[in-house]
Formats: sequence, C-alpha cells, structure tokens
Amino acid sequence: MQTTKSQILEVLKRTGGSTVDELAQRLGLAPMTIRQHLTTLERDELVYASEVRRPTGRPHYVYRLTEKGDETFPRRYDRLATLLLQEVGGLDPREIEGRTAEEKTALVFEKVADRLAQQYAARLAGKSLEEKVAEVAAILHTEGGFADWARTERGFEIRDYNCVYRRVAATSGQVCQWHVRLLSRLLGTGVRCDERLSAGGECCRFVIEVPEGLGARTWEGQDQA
Repeated sequence: MQTTKSQILEVLKRTGGSTVDELAQRLGLAPMTIRQHLTTLERDELVYASEVRRPTGRPHYVYRLTEKGDETFPRRYDRLATLLLQEVGGLDPREIEGRTAEEKTALVFEKVADRLAQQYAARLAGKSLEEKVAEVAAILHTEGGFADWARTERGFEIRDYNCVYRRVAATSGQVCQWHVRLLSRLLGTGVRCDERLSAGGECCRFVIEVPEGLGARTWEGQDQA
C-alpha cells in the first residue's frame, strides 16, 4: 500500500507543482494533514516550496520536487546498458560496414526497440488500438516509467512522467527515437513524440493519431478484423 508521502510525490511528479489545497483535493485528505507530510518531505529535501503572489489576497505556495525527490523515481541505466550490450554483441560486421558512428548507434537502438517489441507482442495480440494503448502504458510502467494515457480528438496519447533514461536522453536523441520506434512497433501504427522531459517538458508525450477520415472506434474495429 502506498504511503501518503509517496502519493504526494507522485502527484507532484505528474503536475509539476501543486498547492496544499490542490494536493488535499486530489488525495481526499485534510489540508492540515497534507501540510504535516509536506513539512517532513521538505526536511528530507524531497520537495521545496516557492511563493506565488496573487493580484489580491495573501500569496500562496506551490510545492515541487527537488532533484533528490525526482531521483526517488526509477532510473534504469543498468537495463539500458544490458540491452545495448546484447545487441552490440550480436551485430554482423556486414550490418555496420560503411556506416558512420551515428548510424551505427541508431542501428543498435533500432534493434533494441525491435527486440523489446517482440518480447511484449503476445500481450498485445488481438487487441483493439485503444486496448493496445492502455497495455503499452502498462508496459512503460513495467520498464520503470510513470505513464498514463488518454483519448484525444484525433486518436490517443501516452504521457510518461518519468523518463528512466533522462540523463542519457539529454545528450543523445537516439534514446527518444528508440522509444518512438518501440511504441510504433507495439501499437502497429505511427507514433510521434511532441514533448520530452529531457528537453524540459512536463512529460514525454507520445501522440497516436487515427488516420484522417476514420473515427477512433472505426479504426479499432479495423484493427481487430
């Protein structure tokens, strides 16, 4: 069972910052209870408060995660290293002949994405697109992410609030492209990333658009056929 402190950290992770009243409403707790937990989290240097002035009335405070607080969420650099080493060891010299260093790196990441997609393929077999989107969000959780999904006017989107390879992604766009390729393979349709945590976004936002002229439910019916 989650503790109240971990629930507060999760809300702050998703929202990027919340007031006491917003946290109380979100978690169904009294503001005084929230303040008590925030005091402990501040003492442990997991959250900090910044004053926000309003045109009228007293200023209020928005609580956000510190770097230390953000690091309480999973980081999977060991997982990434293992996956990359597996693919590097299996490369055929003919596959990389004549490629630049960047192209070789891209090839390895593509192979990692394809391998993971094969591992999870059985969980997606026979599902509609909407069901696949929900399952992929769950898979991202399995891989260490902190994802949810939603239906949009044009299709769906998956929002991951915890980039498990953020520091690597900040220096190499290959990691982000790898995630896009992985999701495209799992969903069987095009995916694009409109927002990235590694670039200062509030989440990694993956957009799945239904082909123009087809409603989401029509597309689901075709997907199951």
